[in-house]
Formats: sequence, structure tokens, C-alpha cells
Amino acid sequence: MKQADLGNVLETAIAEKELIKFLSPRQALAAFWEQGLSGKELLVHHSALVDEFIRQRLTESLYGKISNIALVALGGYGRRELFPFSDIDLLLLYDESSEQLIEKVTEAVFYPLWDAGLEVGHGVRTVKACMEDMNKDFFFQVALLDARLVCGDEKLFTKLSENFWKSFDRGTRKTFVQDMMAHRAERHRRFGNHTYLLEPNIKESRGGLRDLQAMFWTGKVLFGLGSPDEFRESGLLNQQEFETLEKAKNDLIIIRNRLHYTSGRKNDRLFFEYQEEIAKLLRIYDSKESLGVEKFMKRVHTDLQEVATASDLFFEHVEDVINPASSKGPVREAAPGIEVLNNKILFRDQEHLLQKPYLIFKAFAISSAEHIPFHYRSRRLITGLVEKLPEKIRSSKRCARYFLETLKTSDSPRSLLQMLDTGLLCFYIPEFAHLRALALHDVYHVNTVDRHLVETVVCLNKLRERHQDIFAGIKDMDVLFLAALLHDIGKGLGGRHAKKGGEIVKAIADRLSLSQEQKETLSFLVANHLFLIDNATRRDLEDESLILKFARHIKSMERLNMLYLITIADSIATGPNVWTEWKQALMLEVYHKIAHLLEQHELIDPDRIAAVEWMKDKVCNLLESHKKDIIDILPEDYLLSFTPEAVVKHLELRQELATREVLVMPEDRGNYWSILLMTKDRTGLLAKISGLFTLYSLNILQAQIFTLKDGTVVDVLDVRSDIDRPFQEVDWPRVESDLRKVLRNRLSLSHRLAAKFASLSGTHHKLSITREPRVIIDNEQSDFFTIIEIYSQDSPCLLYSVTKTLAEFDINIYKAKIGTSADQVVDVFYVLDSLGERLDDTDLTDEVKNALLYAAKSCLI
Repeated sequence: MKQADLGNVLETAIAEKELIKFLSPRQALAAFWEQGLSGKELLVHHSALVDEFIRQRLTESLYGKISNIALVALGGYGRRELFPFSDIDLLLLYDESSEQLIEKVTEAVFYPLWDAGLEVGHGVRTVKACMEDMNKDFFFQVALLDARLVCGDEKLFTKLSENFWKSFDRGTRKTFVQDMMAHRAERHRRFGNHTYLLEPNIKESRGGLRDLQAMFWTGKVLFGLGSPDEFRESGLLNQQEFETLEKAKNDLIIIRNRLHYTSGRKNDRLFFEYQEEIAKLLRIYDSKESLGVEKFMKRVHTDLQEVATASDLFFEHVEDVINPASSKGPVREAAPGIEVLNNKILFRDQEHLLQKPYLIFKAFAISSAEHIPFHYRSRRLITGLVEKLPEKIRSSKRCARYFLETLKTSDSPRSLLQMLDTGLLCFYIPEFAHLRALALHDVYHVNTVDRHLVETVVCLNKLRERHQDIFAGIKDMDVLFLAALLHDIGKGLGGRHAKKGGEIVKAIADRLSLSQEQKETLSFLVANHLFLIDNATRRDLEDESLILKFARHIKSMERLNMLYLITIADSIATGPNVWTEWKQALMLEVYHKIAHLLEQHELIDPDRIAAVEWMKDKVCNLLESHKKDIIDILPEDYLLSFTPEAVVKHLELRQELATREVLVMPEDRGNYWSILLMTKDRTGLLAKISGLFTLYSLNILQAQIFTLKDGTVVDVLDVRSDIDRPFQEVDWPRVESDLRKVLRNRLSLSHRLAAKFASLSGTHHKLSITREPRVIIDNEQSDFFTIIEIYSQDSPCLLYSVTKTLAEFDINIYKAKIGTSADQVVDVFYVLDSLGERLDDTDLTDEVKNALLYAAKSCLI
């Protein structure tokens, strides 16, 4: 073997040995972390571990003669904040005289790190190249702010450091800060512009660790603050703000460490699948009132909000520093003690506010009505004053008036969010405090509860123009907007939140000096804010006796108008896909039917009778004369659900059932596909349809089920594909053919579905969110049917499983409301037994309930 080859072998052997030395301590570090090593200590130890490995490899590769070359840590590694799976950012700094060593250093240091599976961000530059590149690349300029010499020529590193800091003059400092603020705004836009996102990015979201770093980077460049101690002593943040930030930072570091170890990779997004597991690892457990994961996420959102608030104040202060003109100009007195400077609200002095605290509420009313934000000094002042305010202002009529004015003019969330962030809202309504940063562990709500309530008020204000006629029927706007803000105040306390909320708001109404009638209305609205949407989506709106019960419960048109508007605002504020066209149509239908009763005091709607007769006439005119007798087989609710042309088409297709047995006619509606399905009625029909659709990865979102008097079934099913494919790629003729086989008992659904899910095992993401299924069997709501409600987490086979179970009991489904919102399902069936009777036997209903619970649970395993 040649000498050179021998040298390569020896060098490789040494490298492998060093790699083993490096990996073992790194694994040991993870074990120490599990045994109680603090979050910050883990980062420092991890950074030191990498330092030692690099020093040893560089020293040995250059035989101890290190000159004119240096390895420099950048970014989080440079700050000694190296997270478990974060990138290791390194700069190989060299002098032109040492260029021949670059390849040797790269092989000695970078290759082993890559071989260990580590992500190493590296650059190779001279000092001159660094200075040129930092002027072209803002992110490289920021990385150099945290530059730290790991190993090598100290003089070379000092030269880089000195040249770097000399490059900042007054102009470049201002440019740097402006760039920092612009990139901060863009980052918030990309990763979440508020801290209320339910799957926040711990590093990049608003209020995340990157916002903290942006503050310290800006402090370094603009004010020359080189350490946290210098930052604290600078006065840019007061002592309480600084301590709050330190606590939030420590929390976020711990959470990010846990997130890296739990996901086993570099990952900063706190996805649902990790939240519950991390909560348990942090020993945050369930209690009677709330889930452990919800307590954990409340802590996360509280930390994010603290950082976001401090960061906002800091950068607004910085903006004043780099643009002195922004703190000068004409001052307008908006009210005694309240001034407006450059379109921002300022208070004259603190003592004036303590003497007249109602001025704070007046300022918010002005801010909301005139769309004027508070100056950062005003927000900081309010935050500091909240603890000093007398509790008696909670019962001040003047404060109440300004507070309600703020609600009624808040068509943007800014004023109410500033009231929330300063702590004023929770002080004024202490019952609101437990909602602060409260995140419900579901994928239905996109915001935390406090943010959702603010958004509901904003959405309600935005409905004014679109629903002028309904707003005109409301005399008491104060109660309407207060109910919008407080409708979820019972959440987070365990049990039925609407009912609890209805009781909680009574004390609030008393403090706000509302009349007895106003208090009763407020309590009613909060306790019943889900009444309309639940009944519209889960009940048969053709059941006139049910509509009568609704009207008797609501009692007045003003209450109905209020409930209707709050329901819409609540739905829109919940999430982007909650207020659908289908829900809108159902809500409008139930609203008009209840309104007719309340206004006309008539149970039978003459408009409905006229509509049915009109439909019959239209259909008869379109039919051939010898077919007109067929009109008698059409139920009223069926006639009112389709156009005359559609009814005639159905009747023509009905003739084809003699030879085809089943018809499947799909239509692409963009966001979903609508399928008209016709066949003859039989026990277990919906189970067979849903089972086959599941086999074809078609998820039923909504279902309209009609049975004509001759036994012909007309179903309209809105479906969405569970796999990514266009409408045209579905083999619809085969779907119809296979459904025909299923109806003839020539195709086994249970066997096929079991095989399908077995093949998909381990390939589909499974949410960790689990709620026990619930089944309600009700013989009170309808005079004609037993109503069965099933509440469960969504599952591909759920509808098939529960409808198959009903078929086993020979229970016939006459109407169905299939509702899916995010991951939650509410399926409602109007049923009778095989003799056409309701399910009145207690033993039978208990058996059916237990069987349905088993069916629903078996789908979630």
C-alpha cells in the first residue's frame, strides 16, 4: 500500500472514531434533558459539544498550526442557542494566503458533520467577501450579528468583527432597522399575523422566538446593546416587561426543545399531533374543567402574546427613534385629557387618568369610531395603570356607555384587541379573564376563544350593510353587541358552555346597569347562541310542530333577529369554511319560518301552501297529460326542495329504474360534487350507499333524502373526494355498476372496506384529537319520528358503520342530516321501526344506543 493511501485510511479511521465520540455525548445530552436539564442549559451544552468537536477536528487536521483561517459560528449556534435538530451555521473565514487549506478543513470538519446526518449551513469567505455580501444580503448581515469564533485565527476574526461594526453609520443603521421591520411584517404574514393561530410556529409566528431575536438584533445595531443586561438597563422595556419576556423566552425554548425531540427532526410548527404528547411530557394533565392539552396551549399562546405585545411596543418606539418627525406635529384634543398626534391617541398624563379612569374607556370609543390607533406610550401606560384602577369603575355608568359604544363601532379588531392586550378588558370584565389565550383542542376553531369573541363583534358590525332590514328590527343594540362579545364566556369551565354563559352574564349585566329586560335578553342570547344553527342543521324544518316550539321558545321578533345575526357572525368568526352556502340556506329557511309564526301567529304558512300548489301546477304543465296523476306521489317537502324542471327530470328518470335498478348522476360543483341517486327503497339503503362511497373514497358532506309515496328514493348527496383527484377521473359508470351489485348482495362491503383500510394503515395522518362519541335518541322533538343524533370525531367509515347498525335493527331512515365540520361529525336521522312506529320501547332504545356507540367507537380505533 502506498504511503498516501495508508494516510487516507488512518485519517478515515480517526474521523470515524471522532464521529462516534461526537454522537454519544449528543445522545447523552438528550438523556440529561429528560432528567431535568433546563432549556437554556441544553442549548449551551449542545453548542459547546459542537464547538469541541470542531476544534478537535480542525486542530488535528492542521496539526495545531492554525493561522489565517477561522471557523465562525453564526445564527443560533453563534448565540449558543443550538436546538436539538437545528442547522449548524458555520462560516469558514480565510485569508487569501491560506486558500490551499480550504479543502482540507472542509473534509475535516464539514464532512463528518454531514455524515452524522446534521444540517450544516456553511459559507467560505474572506473578510472582504463578507463585507461585500452583507451589503447585498440582509439575512447574511443579520447572521454576522451573532458571529462567534469557534476555532482558528483570532486576529482574522477580530478583523471581520471590527470591519462589520464600522460599516454601520447613521444611515446604514436606519436602513437596517427598516429592513428588519419590513422582514418582520412579511414573516408575520407568512407564518401567522397573530398569536392566536391554533398550530403556531414557535420560531417564526408573531410572538415567536424570532420576534425576540429581532428585538435584540435591532437593539445591538441601533443602540449598541450587546447583552440582555444592557438591554434591561437601557429603559427600552420596563422591568416588568423584561421579566415577562425572559419567562416567555424560557418557556418557548423548552417547548421548542420538546417539539424537536418529539418530532425527531427540525420542526418548529406545533401541529395538533404533537400538542397532546408534549403536554403530557411537561406533566400538564387533564382536570375536571379542561384538558391538559388545552392548559398547555393556553400557556403557549400566553407566552406568544406577551412577546408579541412587547415586540410591537419596542418597534413602534424604534420607529419614533429613526423617524423623529413622527413624534412631532400638530396636536388635536379629542377630549379633555385625550390628544391625537399624527393620527395616534395620547394621554396628557397618568395622574389625570387615575382621577378620571372613564377617560380610558372614552379613548377606546374614540379609537374605534374614528379608526385611530393608540400610541405605544398610551398602550404601555394603560397596561401599567390597570392594576391601580379602582374596582368601582366596573359599575360606572359612564364607563359602561363608552365601553358599549366601542363594541358598536368596532368594524376592525384593533381597538378591542388593544383593550384585550393591555389587560383592560379582563380587568373590566373579570369573568372574561379565563378566556385569555384559551385554545380549544379541535380543528374547527382557527382562533383562541378571546380572539374569536373579538372577531365575532367585528363580523357583526360588518353585517350591518348586508342585513339592514334585520338590524332595523332591533332596538337594543347594546345587548346585541354585548351578547356577541360574551357568547362563549362559559367555555373552559366544563359542561355546557352556552347554559353556563347564560348564568355568568347576569352579574355582568347588573354591573353595566342594564335593565331587568335587557339582562334577561342578554342571558337568553348567550344561553341560546347555538339554538338556530343546531336546529337548522339537525332538524326537519318541514315539521311545523317543531317550528312552533322554536317560535314559542324565542318569543319575539327582536330576539329572533338578534339570534340570527349573532349566529352568522359567530360562524364567520369561527373559521373560513364554517359558514357554508348550505348552512346559510338552512338558516334563512328556519329564520323565515319562525318569523312567520311570530309575526302572523299562524302555524300553517299560507306562503308554503301557495308554494306547494304553484309547484304542482308547474310540474303538471311540464308533464304529458297522461302522466299528470303521478303528481300525487310527490311529498310536499320534496316539491319544495327542487325546481319544477328538476322534479320532471326525476319523474322521467324514475321510469328507467325498471331496467337499471339504480341511477347515479354526478355533477361537479367546484368545491364539492353533487350526486343525484335514485332507486327503490329498501332496508339499509343508506348504509349500502355510504359503504360503497367510502370504498371509492367519497366522503358524504350533506345528504337530502326523499322517499316518494310509491317507494322511489330520490337522494341528493354532496360529496368530496378523500384523495386528490379531479371529478373526471372518477369512474362514475363503475360506481353505479358496483352500487347495483351491492343492492343485489353481490358485493361484500365489509370485506372490501376492511381490505381498503388495512392497505392504508400507517400512510394516513391520524389526528390525536379524540372525543368520546355521543348518541341521543329523542322522541320529544318530533310528533312523527324518533330522532337519533350521533356526535363523533370524523372517520371514513363512520356513516356506513352507524347506518349499517340501524339496518340490523330493521330501522328505516326517512330523513337524514349529515353534518361534517372540520374533524367533527353530527349525523341526525329521522327514523321509524319496520312497522312504521316510533322507537318508544326503552329496552330497544338502550340497545340501539349502545350498538351505535360501539359502531362509532370502532371506527376511531
